[in-house]
Amino acid sequence: MKSSKGFSLMETMVVVALIGILSAIAISSMISYRNKAKLDDAVSMMQADFEKARSRAIRENSFVVVILNTNTTTNAYRIFIDNGFGGGTAGNWTRDGNEIILCDASLPAGIKISLTTFTNNRTRYDGRGYITNNGNLTVVDSSGKSKTVNMNNRFGRITIS
Repeated sequence: MKSSKGFSLMETMVVVALIGILSAIAISSMISYRNKAKLDDAVSMMQADFEKARSRAIRENSFVVVILNTNTTTNAYRIFIDNGFGGGTAGNWTRDGNEIILCDASLPAGIKISLTTFTNNRTRYDGRGYITNNGNLTVVDSSGKSKTVNMNNRFGRITIS
């Protein structure tokens, strides 16, 4: 009998099946990791923007307002100095006149603001850095995992859980 060289069809099929199974496991793990990284990044970005708003309120000795847009299509937030600049009314929770926008941020695709305990989905810092309307907000990814941004103390401290 001749000696054969190479692999049989059965051996090749087993190797291809093993590669397919290992790829499926790796892909699901990578998707899970990517979703977690997007959620962590979004929450970290929000925390940094809110801390910047607090610092700016102290620096300007004025109100800095954070408006949360929890619309299902647009999950975003806007931060502006509510000082009445350019014909606006100071301290009215509304950007009018030429009040300066500090941040207009949208959350990444698949990340949304799900739950907020702020009255009217807004909060603000006063000139001493204290939160006027404190509460919590929950940020959720597409797989249902969530993180809570806790701004539920009057001193403006932000914690993530």
